[in-house]
Amino acid sequence: MGLKVHIQGIWPSPEKNELLGTTTAAIYEGQDKLMRRVFGADVELRTRFNDRSSYYTSCSSMEAYNVVGMLEGLREAEREGCDVAFISCGNDPGLQAARDLLRIPVVSATESAMLVACMLGGRFGVVTFDDASTVLIERNLRSYGLEERALRVKPARSAGFYEATDRWFTDPGYLRDQVIPRFEKAALGLIEDGAEVIVAACGNYAAFPLAGYTRISGTEVPIVDAFLAGA
Repeated sequence: MGLKVHIQGIWPSPEKNELLGTTTAAIYEGQDKLMRRVFGADVELRTRFNDRSSYYTSCSSMEAYNVVGMLEGLREAEREGCDVAFISCGNDPGLQAARDLLRIPVVSATESAMLVACMLGGRFGVVTFDDASTVLIERNLRSYGLEERALRVKPARSAGFYEATDRWFTDPGYLRDQVIPRFEKAALGLIEDGAEVIVAACGNYAAFPLAGYTRISGTEVPIVDAFLAGA
């Protein structure tokens, strides 16, 4: 019997998503594909969605609201015999609470990417999805004890994304011409300030390794995708 991996989402299922609807299915299908590249065919992936979602993930108050439904899903995963749980949001919501609650290991996306980044360079910088997420990432840096390995000034910077991301997973030209340049604008600022590794801190950035994008253009600076690192 293969490994049973529980992936805990922060939004409702595509069928119940009242904000973006079934278009979000393309995101989850892409993330599932990336996971299977790592684990192989024998893995059993179980994605559980969050019917209690606030549809917003980038501030502490809404994060706390989301975590209620996430913990319910994580607890159910343990009851169903999953071997490990994975929190798929780049802001790592509910990580410590989940580790308090469960006996099985709980892995989160961006904590994993930061730890991998520590093995690849002296200092790393983090590119978030939106502006508000930078505050949560810097909070997490302090919580994880990794401040000394990140850039000292503004270690987390935003790529300024606020739109739906299903097209990232279905339109390679759009990803290449519209998304990656915006990501690299933030990343190059981090590199100029001394970052030797870039952490891509959002579950939506799973589109990058799927498309073979793993280094900042024109440099040898690696990109550590949070979803892939968690896997």
